[in-house]
Amino acid sequence: MNIVKMSGGLVAVACLLATGCAPTHVAASRGMIAVGYKPVAGMGTDGTTSADVSALRDTEVRACAEVPELDRDSGPFGRRDRIAYVEEIRDRLYPKQMTQTFGIAVYIRATPGVTEQWLGRVIECHKAHAALAGTSDAADPLVGTDARVKIDSTATGFRVAITSPNLETARALLEKGHLLFPSGS
Repeated sequence: MNIVKMSGGLVAVACLLATGCAPTHVAASRGMIAVGYKPVAGMGTDGTTSADVSALRDTEVRACAEVPELDRDSGPFGRRDRIAYVEEIRDRLYPKQMTQTFGIAVYIRATPGVTEQWLGRVIECHKAHAALAGTSDAADPLVGTDARVKIDSTATGFRVAITSPNLETARALLEKGHLLFPSGS
């Protein structure tokens, strides 16, 4: 009789753990999987394995914790009305060299509750989501490039510098900047 009570208690504890006490990252992961992603481009044909996809999914779950879906999907540049302007970043690799394009700086207007740290989280989440979902927005300079991102505060908002020492990548960033904010630069 004691064994039945003990096993019944174990079953009850197991049911409780299974239904209500799962860690939040597991619940978030389940919710994100249920949304349904497109497979990563070239799955299986370009050497991408299910382990790679699993690693991308884990990265996204960690990066996107508590980031709203709208920010995850559209990134920090999704709301075009918040972009003040976009400018080209030019510099020299060597002191006597002519200046060349290194990337773009996107100026975002300040909005309540947005900080440099939050903007950084949204950028990392958006990049991780785009890598997993295989999305490509022609005007999104954060997707599909190996560029570096630096965020600074300004008097009226934030400056997001997206740069690359690779000249082709820098030119692609400039083209995306023109698509992002056509009257800029």
